[in-house]
Amino acid sequence: MAGNFWQSSHYQQWVLDKQDLIRERQYDLAVLTDEEYQKIFIFFSSIIQTLGEQLKLRMQVIATATVYFKRFYARNSLKCVDPLLLAPTCVFLASKVEEFGVISNSRLISTCQTVVKNKFSYAYTQEFPYRTNHILECEFYLLENLDCCLIVYQPYRPLLQLLGDIGPDDQSLLALAWKVVNDSLRTDVCLLYPPFQIAVGCLVIACVIQQRD
Repeated sequence: MAGNFWQSSHYQQWVLDKQDLIRERQYDLAVLTDEEYQKIFIFFSSIIQTLGEQLKLRMQVIATATVYFKRFYARNSLKCVDPLLLAPTCVFLASKVEEFGVISNSRLISTCQTVVKNKFSYAYTQEFPYRTNHILECEFYLLENLDCCLIVYQPYRPLLQLLGDIGPDDQSLLALAWKVVNDSLRTDVCLLYPPFQIAVGCLVIACVIQQRD
């Protein structure tokens, strides 16, 4: 993505301090263990990814939607908005911001119904309960909570730049590091570190896995 990260709202407002993040979660952590809390976010990251795949979205859109989801709950309790409503709302907004094109309301709702029924019925025994008006209302609430800071810098570009310096033909290392970046979206790192640091960390992990020097 073009632009200066250090002058962006991403850097100025959304690289958070870990202690502040923990403090914001105290309401939820009064009833959940930290492990349970993290498992909830892994679960809904999976829902966002599955929705994105079913809608044939680019990984950039899925990643941005996941970051929106995590940013919202970095400043709000899980009780504030049902995560099952917020997840598709984040996908809907991210598809517009990343210039993928607006997903039709009917297609989004039908995809949510299919995904919940076929992929996550072990967690939801009833059908997806929300409709277009709920998504649109939630979108305004999401925008307000994000302070309209919608541009998200992802680690993919700095990862490609790093690998270009190492060796542009190293496709196996690129594929593994890319997967590690994708997996990192299920953690808090996108809230705590700049994307270039995440890219470096994911590349180091990939090198360790492949036993590279």
